[in-house]
Amino acid sequence: MTRRSTTSPFVTLIAGLWALTAPGALAQDAERGEEVFNRCAACHEIGPEADIRVGPPLTGVVGRQAGRHAGFDYSDAMVAAGEAGLVWSEETLFEYLAGPTDFLRAYLGDDSARAKMAFQLRDKQDRRDVIAYLATFNESGQEAAQAPIPAEPVQTASTELCVRNRDTHTHVFAAEAEGAERQVTTLAPGERLCIETRKSDARGVVSVYDSEDAFEGCSRLVPVGRTEDMLKYVDFDRCFWSSNT
Repeated sequence: MTRRSTTSPFVTLIAGLWALTAPGALAQDAERGEEVFNRCAACHEIGPEADIRVGPPLTGVVGRQAGRHAGFDYSDAMVAAGEAGLVWSEETLFEYLAGPTDFLRAYLGDDSARAKMAFQLRDKQDRRDVIAYLATFNESGQEAAQAPIPAEPVQTASTELCVRNRDTHTHVFAAEAEGAERQVTTLAPGERLCIETRKSDARGVVSVYDSEDAFEGCSRLVPVGRTEDMLKYVDFDRCFWSSNT
């Protein structure tokens, strides 16, 4: 887990929190991803009745081992990648969709490797959105529930400000309060970030971002002495927090 510490004026942070109005450029939008998927629909189906077309069905593809859908004739390179351990996570799909053949060549270390899929989705936001849409379908084809991961109550010192990731994905989090250094770190599901303050009656801000280079995300005002759970990352300032459920 990588942790970065930077100093930022707390008053400026609070002012900026209320001033933010534009949607985050790096957030995932599954509804828009459904529109992007129309470009894929000539070759792929998704949903309960999805079947093989030019390409394999994409129902449940997120989390599936590469080259392993029964009945589809994959390229030798895709089968080899799956046997080498390639699993379609959101991260690997993001890289694959930018250039399938380039991705397989880099993954296998084989310049002769080729993917059957020639289609490329160059725009980063299109890739994020369509992957978010794919992730809403589980293996049965039903829309997957996006419930937060279960977590036990945690003890929080009276001078601590904490945020915990209860989403099912890894995100970048920040915590800042008066009298404390701002901390930024990547949290996997279930992990927590805490900062120590000098005041037990202060308030702080916890934030979550889609990636380390994102400028906008979701933020929440939190009193010191408490752990705020981020339940689900949705979009700019539309996340679900434990204090608003």
